[in-house]
This record gives sequence, structure tokens and C-alpha cells, in this order.
Amino acid sequence: MPSPPPPSPVAAATLTPGAAASLLARCASRAAAAALHARLLRCSLAFFRSPYLANCLAAAYSRLGAAPHAVALLRSAAAKPNVFTHNIMLSALLGSGLLEDARRLFDGMAKRDAVTYNAMLSGYAAAARPDEALRLFCSMGARGVRPTGFTFSIVSSAVTSARHGQQLHAATVRYSMANVDAVVSNALIDMYRRIGLLRHAVCVFSCLEEPDITSWNSVMSVYKDQSLSSNVFECFWSMRSKGFSVDGFSVSTVLSACSDAKDFAKGDQVLALCVKMSFLTNSIVCSAVIDFLCLSDRLPDAAHLFRGMPTWASEPCNALISGYAKDGLMEEALSLFVASMRNGVVPTEFTFASVLRWSSCFGLMEQGTQIHCLICKLGFQDDVIVSTALTDMYCKLGLTRHARKIFRTVVAKDLVLRNTMLLGLSQNGRGKEALGVFRRMLKCGIQPDRITLFGALSACSLEGLVTEGIDIITLFKDRYHIMPSLEHYTCVVDTLCRAGMLREAVNFVENKLPKFSAATFSNILEACIIQGNISMAELVAEKMVVQKSRSSLPYIILAQTYGARCKWEKMAGVWRSMENQRAKKAQSCSWLCIKNHIYVFTSEQILHHGQGATYEVLDLISWDMMDQPKKSEGVGCLQLFSD
Repeated sequence: MPSPPPPSPVAAATLTPGAAASLLARCASRAAAAALHARLLRCSLAFFRSPYLANCLAAAYSRLGAAPHAVALLRSAAAKPNVFTHNIMLSALLGSGLLEDARRLFDGMAKRDAVTYNAMLSGYAAAARPDEALRLFCSMGARGVRPTGFTFSIVSSAVTSARHGQQLHAATVRYSMANVDAVVSNALIDMYRRIGLLRHAVCVFSCLEEPDITSWNSVMSVYKDQSLSSNVFECFWSMRSKGFSVDGFSVSTVLSACSDAKDFAKGDQVLALCVKMSFLTNSIVCSAVIDFLCLSDRLPDAAHLFRGMPTWASEPCNALISGYAKDGLMEEALSLFVASMRNGVVPTEFTFASVLRWSSCFGLMEQGTQIHCLICKLGFQDDVIVSTALTDMYCKLGLTRHARKIFRTVVAKDLVLRNTMLLGLSQNGRGKEALGVFRRMLKCGIQPDRITLFGALSACSLEGLVTEGIDIITLFKDRYHIMPSLEHYTCVVDTLCRAGMLREAVNFVENKLPKFSAATFSNILEACIIQGNISMAELVAEKMVVQKSRSSLPYIILAQTYGARCKWEKMAGVWRSMENQRAKKAQSCSWLCIKNHIYVFTSEQILHHGQGATYEVLDLISWDMMDQPKKSEGVGCLQLFSD
């Protein structure tokens, strides 16, 4: 308890309990509460024989961040504590992070009301202990304490499964709060959105008698999560037509929906509304506008808007960093990242996710490891979003050992992190380890998604596990009701090709895919060439040419085959078909980071980067590798670079 200042010269008789309680409620600092505390002690200790003033003073201390002083005061008070005293002490203990002490006090209370339960539920929710919160909520009903709207809001934030969410919804119906209390309905909408039951969230909104602005914003977010941009627009216009005044969250959601749908005409209309209503000073709205401008190829306008902001904020910085990186301007992205920190903007988990994502895409290992050090310095290493970005970066850089180490340190692994590890291991050729991650994910009871299915099938393709790949597709259909798409069937085709089952791969494509897929047939054709099956390659190439493929590969293969058999007319016809279809060879590029500069070039641009020296080094490497005996294969290349 803070030491009281010297007593006030004002007469004690002028201060009544009611006036003291009113002054305590208006205290804006700990010093003011301590001064009033000293005044009460100077007046008379009789004030504290009743719990009323002791409760008021303890509540003021707790509200002003001096929770330990509140606990000490209530424990030393001479008056007999009542339920209000216990509730204030409970809140003070929870405010000090003493969850176990608060639970012991809670268990020892003879009388508990809704405020008591709400305080304890808030403590469990803040400590990320949802199971204890749900058990306490169930015991609340058994003790005959009626929950309030605030109770349901707290418990809904602790729900992590569909079954518990539906049970909580049923409880709101039983207490007649589901359709009449907007706060409760909004909490249910947010809960269903978070656990993935989006249709249930829309149903809650439809049954709400008097929705408020938060209700409309919540249901628009639900539609946006489902990529139903038209429904987002419809909700926005309906909200305005019903007289609701839109806020920054409303317009930012609609702008994000415009970006997702690439509906730039509607986006420009919403942007004009933002200018009209002076929403561009809002950092959330400004970040959505920057995202929209970057996506619509107006990066200079986005940068101009950012430079015109009166103050720097993390959300617009994140949006512009991502915009620079998407356009390949990694130098500008990293420069803005550094400048934002110099301007006092503390990076968030989304800042690190944006920078790490695009650093890994450009192979910037040195910058990525430096950012990792900064993450550890700022204490973000335990954040699941940052851990996911680090795992993705190290997997893309081929450093799977570092990625696995980060993955193991995360306690609460979510679906996104597990999918990232699964795909990263598959992309680095570690199919068995990827399947191990997949099996552990299912064993933990986590609901997989389409990305999980793709990662598992990719791992099966690497290992040539045809039967297991088919079993995984059947499992996802029957248990998780996830129907495979083209990308999943392409993985199955790759698995068949790796296993040498080329005829089965062709039959699978023709029977399973409703439409012709040039990419899938191209994979089969490449497998035929690698395995030296010329007859099957000719068959697949003919199928692709008949379907007027835009890829140059089948035309080249077919023309070479006809030329080898002296079928000159057919070969000429293939070349004419290729010219008529304007088939083009896939153009790839490479990038190289030297100090602070990134060089991006195609194969034709080697002429501008020292063609002679480049090919001389390649010839030297090739000659050195062929000259080495088989028992030391590959050593010469290493020696060349080590010297």
C-alpha cells in the first residue's frame, strides 16, 4: 500500500461517505487515490468499519493499475467482507496475474453472483485456458447463477470446437438472449466465424431482431472469408439503405472484398466514399486503400497516399511493404521496413510475416536471418503468425533443419503452421517427414483443409505411394467432406508417373477430370520423356495437339518423333499447328542478390551479364565433373568452388 501524504487541513466533518465514494470513482491517478486514502484515514477509522468505503477504495486502486494495493487493503480491512468485496479482490488478483490465488478465493466464496463468474471466466480466457473456462461456465448453470450477455461474450471467445460452439448457442436460446441481445448475437457470429461454421454465423445474423453496426460488420467479414464478394456488397448497400452510418471497419471490409474480387470499379466508388467521409485518416482504412491500389497496379498512388499520412502506423506500413514486395521491389520493401522502425513504428506480427514471406521468395537468406534475430530481440518468436512465416522462409531457402526447430518450439500449433511445415518438407523432397507431420496432425484432432490434402498428396508423390495417395483422397471425401480438385488430381497423376504407371496416369486423367487439363498432360509427357517411353510420349503429345494446347512441348516432341521416322508432311503440319496456336515456350527467370541489389534476368539476358565468362565457368564445371571417377562423383564441383 502506498504511503499516505501529509493530512489535509480541511475539516474532517466536511467529508461524508457518499462524497468520498464519489471522489474515489473520479480518481484519475494512483496519487489521487492515495491522497484520498490518507484523507479518509485522517478523518476517522470508523469509515472502514463498513465495507462500503473499503470496497470503493480498493476498486479505485484496481482500476488505476494498483491491484496489489487493492488486495492488501481488503485483506487488512476491519469490516466483514461481502460479495462485492470478494468480487473486487478477485478482479484485483486476476489483474495482478495471480490466477491460482484468484481460483482459491473463488472456491472459498460462500456466495457468488454473475459478476464473480464473469471475472473468473475473463481470467481463464486471458490466460488461454479455454477448457477451464468452459467447465466453469457449466458449473455456473448448475449453481443456479443466470449468465449475462457479458458472460456469453467471454465464453464464446474460449470456444475452439464446433460442438462446444453449438452448445453455447443452445444456451443463449435457452436463456432467451440469442435473437434479442445484439451483443450476444455478435459474439456468436464472431465465434462461428472463428471456428469455421460460416453458415451458422449467417443464420445468427438473419434471426437477430435489431442488428447494430457491429452485427453488419461481422456478417460482412463472414461473407468475405467465404470469398462471397457479391454478398459483402449487398450487405453494405442494405446497411446504408436502412440508415446505418458506416464506419472505418465497414469500408475497409468492402475494399478488401473489392481487392479479392478484382472489382476495381466498385473499389473506386468505395474509395471516393472514404475521401468524402474523411476516412483516410484512419490507419485501418488507409491500409485497405493501399492494398487496393497496389492490387490495381497503382503502386505510385499508394506510395503517395502513404507519404501524405500525418503519422506513421503499423497497418499502412505493412500494406505498402507487401505492395512493394509483390511488385518485386524488395529493396524498397526492406528500406520502408527499416524506416518505419526509425520513425517509432513497432513492427507487428503481420509486418514480419510480410517481409519474411517476400524475402524467402527472392532467396534473401542474409536479410531473412537478420530479421529472425530482430524477431527474437523484440520477443515475437512465440507468436504463431511469425513462427509460420519463419518456417515458410527457411523451407523456401532449403534450410529444413531450421524450419523443424522453429516448428517444434511452437506450443499451440494451428492448421496454417502445420500446413506450412507439411508443404515445406514436401517441396524439399522430404516426403516421409511430411507424411509424419500429416499423421500427427490428424492424431491431434485438427480439422484439415484442401491445402492439407495437397501437401499430403505431394508427399505421396515424392515417395511413389500410389495406394496411400488414393486412401488419403478417400479419407478426405468420407470423413472431412473435402472433394479433391484439379490440383489434387494432378498430384495423383504425378504419383502414378513416378511409379512408372504411365498408362494408368492417362486413364486416370481421362476418367476423373471433366475437362482437358494441359498442365496435367504436360506432366505425363515430361515423365514419358524422362523414362524413355517414346510410344507413350507420342500418344500423349497427339492428345495435347488435338486439344490445341498452347504449350510448345507436345508440338516439339511430336515433330521430333515424325522427323525421326521421315514423316516430313506430318512434321510440317505439327509446326503449322504450333504456329497457328501461337504456342510459346515457358519463360523462366533467375534472380541473384549481391550486397544490397537484386538482379533478375532470363536466359536471353545472359548476353548482358557476361555471356562468355558464364558459359566458360559452366563448361569448366561440366568437364571437371565428367573427369572425376565415379567413386568421387560430385567432389570436383565442390573443390572448384572451395578453391
